[in-house]
Amino acid sequence: MSLALTLKQMRYVEAAGRLGSITRASEAMSISQSSVTAAIDSLEAELGFDIFNRVPAKGLQATPAGLDALRLVSRFLSHHRDFETELQAIGGVLTGTIRLACFATAAATFLPPAIERFQADIPGVRFELVEGNMDTVIDFLESGQADLAFSYKEVITDQQSFELMVDLPHYAMVNAQDPLARQPSVRLADLTNLPMISLSLPRSRAYYSDLFEKAGLSVNVVHTSSSVEMIRTLVASGFGFTILNARPATSSLAQRGCSVVPISDPIPARPFGIVTQSRIVSPRPVRHFMEHCTALRDEGVFEEMAVRLP
Repeated sequence: MSLALTLKQMRYVEAAGRLGSITRASEAMSISQSSVTAAIDSLEAELGFDIFNRVPAKGLQATPAGLDALRLVSRFLSHHRDFETELQAIGGVLTGTIRLACFATAAATFLPPAIERFQADIPGVRFELVEGNMDTVIDFLESGQADLAFSYKEVITDQQSFELMVDLPHYAMVNAQDPLARQPSVRLADLTNLPMISLSLPRSRAYYSDLFEKAGLSVNVVHTSSSVEMIRTLVASGFGFTILNARPATSSLAQRGCSVVPISDPIPARPFGIVTQSRIVSPRPVRHFMEHCTALRDEGVFEEMAVRLP
């Protein structure tokens, strides 16, 4: 069977599946909703089965066969982007797009310095950035929606490789007026009488509160949020403390009512770095960017993410 679908139409279908909505796909691709609908209808007619269920008020839901088809479409588009990039690079000018997926709590701290200096040297390369929890960033990588991911080592599988960028110790974020904010470090035992605000992302939901249980301590989790920015706001407003690993991007936490204090308990730091698919040769710009990140690591640039004991 030879498909009559154009490359543009395949991109429309992929966007609809990824975003779960014809409306959002049309906005993201800057085309009409009818063009997205026509692309979906054409592919379904070619394949002889429905890719999506159109559910009123819920958008598009992929059918089981549709999920398989969308994975293949996404993989094809990924290979095509790599082909375009390698072809353009033959002339010696490095161009193309690098698609990065980053764990949300570290993205704002890690990505800006990594991208800024790279683009200063190689302005012809652009970046597409997506954030998510530790599971979704790996999903982006495995589905071909990202060329590489930045996350903690604990999430990788046998099919992935990991390049360490920085080890991130645990720290407590407390209200700037709390006496603990003036200490050089704190112990978990110092925090047990304070209310805790916990990060509620998958894999992180119980991770930080479990640190207390492993130490034979108890803690009172009073609020949870999937947003580090919201947690920071709650801490600044005096609702409690939190525990994290990646230092917030802002350099003026005290002005926002928060302080970060390293934790002195012997808790292993969490390795944070680059995750790639082991058996996939990355396009030239991606390889250059990884080398660039490694050079920044060797310069100690990513140490700004860590809150270490004095």
